[in-house]
Amino acid sequence: MQPAIYLVSLLPAWVCWLSFKDQASGMYSLVLGISVVLIQHAINVFNDAIDWQKGADAEKENSWVHFHQGQVGALKTHAWTSLWVGLVSGILLVQKAHRWEVLWVALPLVVLGLFYNHSHWTLAYTKWGEWVTGICYGPGVFGCMAYVLTGQFSVALCLGSLAFSCLAVSVLLSHQPPQVLTDFAAGKQSFAVRYGVQKTYQTARSLFYLSLFLLMGLTAIQDQSLLVRWSLLGLIAWILMRTPPKPAPADILKWSTLFAGAWGILSMVRLS
Repeated sequence: MQPAIYLVSLLPAWVCWLSFKDQASGMYSLVLGISVVLIQHAINVFNDAIDWQKGADAEKENSWVHFHQGQVGALKTHAWTSLWVGLVSGILLVQKAHRWEVLWVALPLVVLGLFYNHSHWTLAYTKWGEWVTGICYGPGVFGCMAYVLTGQFSVALCLGSLAFSCLAVSVLLSHQPPQVLTDFAAGKQSFAVRYGVQKTYQTARSLFYLSLFLLMGLTAIQDQSLLVRWSLLGLIAWILMRTPPKPAPADILKWSTLFAGAWGILSMVRLS
């Protein structure tokens, strides 16, 4: 297990609650976050199965394939179980919130996520993989969560969706350079394979910075406190100086969590 990688699903739930806490239930945000984590976990496990079959990620020691001792059937049962539990819990919450219309967006994007790793047309192996990631985690995760919690299509929803699109793609790109040779050998057309390691790191870092400034814009809309705004702007400046030239996924998620956590703490301090 790599708990940190699931922050890309939990952070949207936390930021949704911070952004819309006057309209949203904390319990709803938590259940939505857990549902998305379960769906992400299923897609990650499907990814391990596909990579094992195609010969990519051969150096990945913590693959779920090893946990299941190379039994791809058990691996896929694991993935389907996680997927259905996540879907059912999410749909039950949608029912309780009476937001059935959100499923017209959410369910097609879940299917798109499955096509990313679990199909004969595995999108993760094409040049569309990064686009699918951005769409699924931006409008798919943050956008749908925000709509379930508020029932409104707003500027804040759009800003948050763009921010988490950028963050998710940034995490994906930062993951690619260490495995670029095995990806190339397996026929994977990842960004790193197409454009090289250096450009991949540069793009990952740029998208990460853009995600922070978009989150800052979301903060400015949703929180009128000058203390919160200036403190978070100063934190972004500090993060920009601390981010390494070749960020790892853990680096990007660590700084994003620090930003979201600082926003939460500052909001509580202001209210007290």
